[in-house]
Amino acid sequence: MNSQADLPNLAMALEYADLAAALYLAGGSDHAARLLAAAAEEVLGDLAKLLGPHAHSDEVQTLLARVALRYKAPQMDTRMAAGVRPSQLGLLGDDYSDFAEQRRNEVRSATASYLRAAWYTLEAMGLEAVIPQRLQKAVDHSTIYL
Repeated sequence: MNSQADLPNLAMALEYADLAAALYLAGGSDHAARLLAAAAEEVLGDLAKLLGPHAHSDEVQTLLARVALRYKAPQMDTRMAAGVRPSQLGLLGDDYSDFAEQRRNEVRSATASYLRAAWYTLEAMGLEAVIPQRLQKAVDHSTIYL
């Protein structure tokens, strides 16, 4: 593991996961949430593969925990804009509402899957203690409340 290059990736993945979870919980900006969650899951997956059997050594856990604990969730306004207008998609009235609802459900489901994968990857790396609070809430919401 190259701590100079890999540890900033952990901080970036935590930020992606946290922001994606915040957007998911707010119920807005679904496409942005999905992209951020997918990026977090991919970066964490790459890091987990890179660490392999060394992930649970004391030295690696200390380095990972140090970076993860430095991460501080940014304050953000979760009120989102409406998004794409029906006229931009060439859809009108009921056609748009059916399409939009179906698409929104697909995107939210994919986002929840990526967030759960990121959570489980952090857990597998031994970093349960530094899972962002909003990520924990989003995973709980997507598995318990739905």
